[in-house]
Amino acid sequence: MLPREKLIKYGVEKLTNDELLAVILRSGIKGKNVFELSKELLKKYKTLTKLEQASFEELSSIKGIGKVKSINLKASLEFGKRYHLYKMKEKKVSINSPEDVYRVSENMIYYDREVVKVISLDSKLNIINSNEVSQGTANASIAHPRDIFKCAIKNNAISIVLVHNHPSGNPEPSKKDFDLTNKINEAGTLLGIKLNDHVIIGNNSYYSFNLQKKVYINERE
Repeated sequence: MLPREKLIKYGVEKLTNDELLAVILRSGIKGKNVFELSKELLKKYKTLTKLEQASFEELSSIKGIGKVKSINLKASLEFGKRYHLYKMKEKKVSINSPEDVYRVSENMIYYDREVVKVISLDSKLNIINSNEVSQGTANASIAHPRDIFKCAIKNNAISIVLVHNHPSGNPEPSKKDFDLTNKINEAGTLLGIKLNDHVIIGNNSYYSFNLQKKVYINERE
């Protein structure tokens, strides 16, 4: 049974990832049907997170994908991300501990490059928004306080949590991580937007600057 027929008869939740991707891609190429193409794509990227991280240019260059399929794929994955964020807002997910940060950011362990994310919070520590502000390399991230607080101000945040991943799997901070935390903490003090924590996501583990007390972070009022 074709994926579209299966979706109509049994519901979308019954489709495998291969089948869902085949529906998005819509058609295959000469010598390879769409189901084979979707399996090949998922095998190449291994996880949905890594597939989502692939650039438009990278996807477009894959034989059988091209620009149109890349557009459909990027749009579908982005829509999924926005729906997930909407559900967090709807449920009023709050960030009260590093464990909460890890729970909503755990998928970052699958990123193959360092990504910096800022979680904007309201006065009750509920998530307002979660924004990626920079992407670095496999062992370094590039983030500027300007970009971080631009998101926070746009979201009318009372406080923020900074999150980034270490693709190596080891969440221990580098000197640059300490420097960034100090800069964001100082900038937040001047702007009146508190840095509640900076959490580094590793492989089934995390590092919390606030929990470790290695860098002084302003106490919440």
